[in-house]
Amino acid sequence: MGPSTRSAEAGENFPVALRVLPTRVRAELHATYRYARYVDDLGDEFAGDRVAALEQVADQVRRLYAGRPVTDPVVAGLADLTTRAGVPADCLLRLVEANLRDQDRTRCPSFGELVDHCRLSANPVGEIVLAIFGVATPDRVELSDRVCTALQLLEHWQDIGEDHARGRIYLPKEDLDRFGVTEVDLAATRAGTALRRLVAFETERAAAWLGAGAPLVSTLHGWARVAVSGYIAGGRAAADRIRRAGYDTLSGEVKPTRSDIAAAWVHGVVRRTG
Repeated sequence: MGPSTRSAEAGENFPVALRVLPTRVRAELHATYRYARYVDDLGDEFAGDRVAALEQVADQVRRLYAGRPVTDPVVAGLADLTTRAGVPADCLLRLVEANLRDQDRTRCPSFGELVDHCRLSANPVGEIVLAIFGVATPDRVELSDRVCTALQLLEHWQDIGEDHARGRIYLPKEDLDRFGVTEVDLAATRAGTALRRLVAFETERAAAWLGAGAPLVSTLHGWARVAVSGYIAGGRAAADRIRRAGYDTLSGEVKPTRSDIAAAWVHGVVRRTG
């Protein structure tokens, strides 16, 4: 688990545990997030041929794993991480594939398709985090996938207005239709009643996914437990911040503060284990 590709290391949702981690672990996490942000920025912000740029990154990743020279400094920065932690190349390539898909798809028909997109855009980061700590068993990866999907969903619900301005709608069309929400509603400066109800539904659904993955923490020890519990606390704080905004994510900042995340972490981990 960990921040989605949209959060990365600069995001405020999920960094609570990073500062207390050992130097090597922090360096590998930062390299991971730097790569995730790099790929995401190419898919969202690059002014040139985004498909070609993303495919070039994928080629550089394959070269890295083949032991061939790598010219991309961001990909080259993953070398120590991939050799020591044994991160599968598939994790890095799926992040590229998520952004390639986003070049063609600007709408999401169903929640099932959105979850499938999270399998590419968010879940690989969680698997990488587990690999960094040397705890990436199949059962843990399955729980991590639930957490990462939840974090990605919450990030989408925080950024509905920003995504719409970029021409993308991650809210599933089946849910937009069910709640009677139109694209005009998404372009507004404040969320109307129908959109608030939809965001409430989606937020609580994401919170349920987060809860389903939270038992991952109890399987971990040491620094891995500290880090993973911090990411889950970030998700809980994000959901709570959306609730406190009355499920209006159009009219202002709805990302949790660091103190929000720390409070959620203390409540969910320290009190429970202390």
